[in-house]
Amino acid sequence: MLKDRDDSSSPCPEEKSPCGGCGQPIIDRFYLLAVDRQWHLGCLQCAHCRVPLHSELSCFSRHGTIYCKQDYFRLFGVKRCGRCQMGISSSELVMRARDLVFHLHCFTCISCGILLTKGDLFGMRDDLIYCRPHYEILR
Repeated sequence: MLKDRDDSSSPCPEEKSPCGGCGQPIIDRFYLLAVDRQWHLGCLQCAHCRVPLHSELSCFSRHGTIYCKQDYFRLFGVKRCGRCQMGISSSELVMRARDLVFHLHCFTCISCGILLTKGDLFGMRDDLIYCRPHYEILR
């Protein structure tokens, strides 16, 4: 939220608060207020991708660190199954392939539906799982 230091509702407008990003005093008339800290306009940015957040309507915080919406949900959001797109709880057993996570019952060949388990050979194309025989046909 963009704040005006000259606004009479600001506590102690003559007091120079340190920036939540760089730690330097904020002497500018305008500053941003996010996660109960004041920021220079150029200092409020995503801790992961460094995209500036001064023009965003919202930003996200975890343990005091600021993130853009995309990085926050990618890093901390509920993981989704690569097949059914339903959420996966942290206590569920899963299968992983590349950067995707699957429920055990969803880790099946897209062509024939055979359930693939640990140790089975499979292939992937366009993030879809194929048993070895069907993957060989695609090649």
